[in-house]
Amino acid sequence: MGIPLLVISRSDDHATTINSVLRDSGHPVHCQRVNDLPTLADCLTAQPPEILLYFSGDTDLDFSAVAAAVAQCSPPPPLLMVQAQVDEPGIATAMENGARDVVSLTHRNRLRAVVGRELHAHRLRLALEGVLSSARQYKQELRSLMTGASEAIADIHDGIIVAVNPAWAALLGVEAEEELIGQPFMDLFREADQATLKGALVACLKDKWQEDGVLPVVAYRRDDSELPLDLRLKRVTVDGDPAVRIVVPADRQPEDTPEDLLEQAVARDPSTGFYQRQYFLEHLTARLSSQQAGGIRALAYIRPDHFARVQSDVGLLGTEPLLMRLAELLREFMQPSDLYGRFGGTMFTVMIERGTMTDAQAWANQLCKAVANQVFEVDTQSTSMSCTIGLCEVKASDQNPGELLAEAEQACRKGRDQGGDRVVLSDTTGITERLRQTDYLWVARIRTALMQNRLRLMHQPVVGLHEEVQGVLDTRVRLIDEQGEPVLPADFIPAAERAHMMKNIDRWVIGASFSFCVAQQPNLVFVRLSRDSVLDDSLLEWLKARALSTGLKPSQVCFQISEELALQQLKQAKELAERLGEAGFLFAVDHFGAGRDSSQLLGHLPMQFVKVDGSLMQGLHRDKDLQRKVGEIAARARELKIKTIAERVESANTMAVLWQLGISFVQGNFTQTHDVVLGGTGEPE
Repeated sequence: MGIPLLVISRSDDHATTINSVLRDSGHPVHCQRVNDLPTLADCLTAQPPEILLYFSGDTDLDFSAVAAAVAQCSPPPPLLMVQAQVDEPGIATAMENGARDVVSLTHRNRLRAVVGRELHAHRLRLALEGVLSSARQYKQELRSLMTGASEAIADIHDGIIVAVNPAWAALLGVEAEEELIGQPFMDLFREADQATLKGALVACLKDKWQEDGVLPVVAYRRDDSELPLDLRLKRVTVDGDPAVRIVVPADRQPEDTPEDLLEQAVARDPSTGFYQRQYFLEHLTARLSSQQAGGIRALAYIRPDHFARVQSDVGLLGTEPLLMRLAELLREFMQPSDLYGRFGGTMFTVMIERGTMTDAQAWANQLCKAVANQVFEVDTQSTSMSCTIGLCEVKASDQNPGELLAEAEQACRKGRDQGGDRVVLSDTTGITERLRQTDYLWVARIRTALMQNRLRLMHQPVVGLHEEVQGVLDTRVRLIDEQGEPVLPADFIPAAERAHMMKNIDRWVIGASFSFCVAQQPNLVFVRLSRDSVLDDSLLEWLKARALSTGLKPSQVCFQISEELALQQLKQAKELAERLGEAGFLFAVDHFGAGRDSSQLLGHLPMQFVKVDGSLMQGLHRDKDLQRKVGEIAARARELKIKTIAERVESANTMAVLWQLGISFVQGNFTQTHDVVLGGTGEPE
């Protein structure tokens, strides 16, 4: 079979000449000519060439675009530039721009020598990468073997168990490992976890799973009892085929420090493992005084409804085991930053950190739904129950914990008085007056910050699930206060919106983003537009002028507006999207799927991306209705050739399900923490 080779040129004669020259020198090649980026991208993906020849001056493709596409390959094949004349300054310039060398058709002996040299070097790189990959895998396997039988290990190929160790069989109460070989792996786990697990297996096979990621699931033992497990996944090779190794780490409790053991004995409730009332308050106070990275904090007060009836179902001695089952269910909704406490009797308190209050409400609603749908079993008795959740947003870091708890408890009591099985938000006393006074102070601070150039950009990476992407960033903004500390958008943006100052902030962010793109050359940056900017008729001309003056490539910037704003201003949003497209910019709709008429919007607005709202990520791994809704959004977007991005992804479980649903990209705290740009990147308008 010939060496796969790409000739980038307008002329078939060039491909014919290269084919002849290389065959004469003993290099049987399979030449393919390309002259556009989509075809080039397809060729690089379908059958990566071993070498590329770019005919300078005889192609419609820009060399920098070709070099960027080639650089995405792993490892990148050698790229040679073909020119009519070759000199050392020209070679130096070409190599600085990504070429391995410069050749010409005039000096064919040199052409043959350079091609032979680059082919040899490329094949050595491929072989070296293979050796290093095998060495890494053998090293990891050796490390696993050194742990002995203390870790439960199972190898999965095409969803079937192909190997287990004695520890895995013992974990599930199976006498011999052979009983498990050949069995479907999914059958070992409860139905609610199967979608998450299937997505995690697929992600791991495609090298998209973080090896240190933990997947909490519930397995069934041989006696049908439930067994909570924390699974670790890694990609391995079994008999030459790709497979997934599932590892349940050995119990490390004996390694707990005396301080840990003391906390477990004194600070935590022995039945549920949650903090007892006094210690929960101590941790809550400490957490409230700490700096928050982003989003909001909320306090939830959770209490089962009609517990006297539940007690009669399971008996007086069955109430504590039942509350233990409820705590297990609550733990399934726990994220690493959450703080759980048993506040006394049947009452639980939780402090959560989420992207928005909408996310917090979605979390609470999913929890209520899960409790109502659960059958709680205690010995031979079973019962069902509901719960009521009072939810109170933390407004400031110096807010009194007692006041927060009182507001959340009052909201919970109000919900119970209304019949229970619901989420109730707390009342906020004097909100109108406080808003008026706060806005008055914030408007002055925002004006001063704009004049003194005290806004800063912040970027969060967007990560590909089904394709590798680099340099795709979502833009946020921070205001630097008078003491040099960053202020979250949730603190000053609402006041700016009410005072109609968002146009000025938007233009600062846009100008700073353009400067950032020119300086750092990311592939794509998402920039939000407010209602004021969508309704601003002068925006497009200002954008064009600013892009021209900075030397920006418009395709580097994707402007996004919220679904709510798009639905409210559909005519203006459509006109803006069309005009942005004509100017070379991209367009996206974020917070998508939370409204009633979401499906209509996809067909009405010209867009390249749609961002699925973070509230739909809350409980996604265990809610079939949410999975169906997100899957329908992804399918409809694919039909319209719109790429999907899931917002505020905060757990491995959620990302695993998104794999299965066909979402293209994700962003959120699970993928990577925010990258703060504290240097001045823009100038006030």
